[in-house]
Amino acid sequence: MKYSFKNTCFITTAVNQKNYPSVKDTAGLVLPEIAVAGRSNVGKSSLLNHLFQVKNLVKTSSTPGKTQALNFFNVDEKLVFVDLPGYGFAQVPLEVRKKWGPLIEHYLRERENLKLILFLFDIRRLPNEDDKLFLDWVIKNQKSMILVLTKVDKVTANQKASQTRAILSAFEAENIHYAYYSVPKNLGRKELIAMMNEALEEERT
Repeated sequence: MKYSFKNTCFITTAVNQKNYPSVKDTAGLVLPEIAVAGRSNVGKSSLLNHLFQVKNLVKTSSTPGKTQALNFFNVDEKLVFVDLPGYGFAQVPLEVRKKWGPLIEHYLRERENLKLILFLFDIRRLPNEDDKLFLDWVIKNQKSMILVLTKVDKVTANQKASQTRAILSAFEAENIHYAYYSVPKNLGRKELIAMMNEALEEERT
């Protein structure tokens, strides 16, 4: 099954596992889910709006880290995207971080229909401890993942190549599938959709 990303709509917001929706197709089968994770300032909302081709469907906050719940979106009535709260932002109160940390981990660990994680990462940065811990968790729990290097319009071609090498080296993980993305340059959408289709096909086999 191929996903075209031609028709996307918001489903619901979940602040705990009781709020998780169960979205099914016409045959009554639960739809597969793709979770989108990354640091609070990585540009998740902008990327998702560009990927969905729907302006402002995913709200872009002026305050990084403001999203503190899981937001679910129906894609083509065949797939569900889950926008996870951004992590690692100092201005978010500690008590709030303590609440959403377990929420994210519970979803990632227990959600049976979670088939793929998009790990968004700003290509201008290097992984910090939070980033490394997240990737280690993904690998330890054997989750399928694509590392999406965002904001590639902010670097030169040479910087793009060198930063990619530095990021992959810092993560110290082998065989990471990665893609490049730039919303202003309209770059990466087609390639990322193809990678997601391939990853989901592998999950079905």
